[in-house]
Amino acid sequence: MIKTFTRAGISTNKGESLFRFTTSATREKILVDAGHTDIQFFELDTPLSKPDAIAYLEAKGLKEDRIAKAAKPATAPKAPKAPKAKAADTSDVQVDASGDSAAFTKALHLARINFPSHTETQLREYVEFQNKLTLGPVAQAAVDDAEEELAAVEEEFVPDF
Repeated sequence: MIKTFTRAGISTNKGESLFRFTTSATREKILVDAGHTDIQFFELDTPLSKPDAIAYLEAKGLKEDRIAKAAKPATAPKAPKAPKAKAADTSDVQVDASGDSAAFTKALHLARINFPSHTETQLREYVEFQNKLTLGPVAQAAVDDAEEELAAVEEEFVPDF
């Protein structure tokens, strides 16, 4: 649906004259309150679209001070983002905090995925804190599930170099 206007005119604000379009008779008062001067509105015989109203005003000898805006150049569509991996639950993973064990390395890797904005020191502290919790059979099942999810995500989104 094309927007149409019943009144078209021109006003000057801060030294710049611009075309104005409205369907309301109170638009002039709003422009005066906003500091506009030299306000002229014309009642259109039939409702016109903005391009048609501009042609009508130009036929009356009115001109805008500014140069018409150039159309924005078309941009290439952005590539879709890869879906984010689900955050793995590392809340009850117990590992050797010395940093040498494979379990510590896995827990640290999971923490990097869950907290990408954290520093390496913060991630290590997080894993060491989680180490204080005990690891039961339910927690081991959660760790196994998280490792499977991580492996699936890595296969899908990590390119081989």
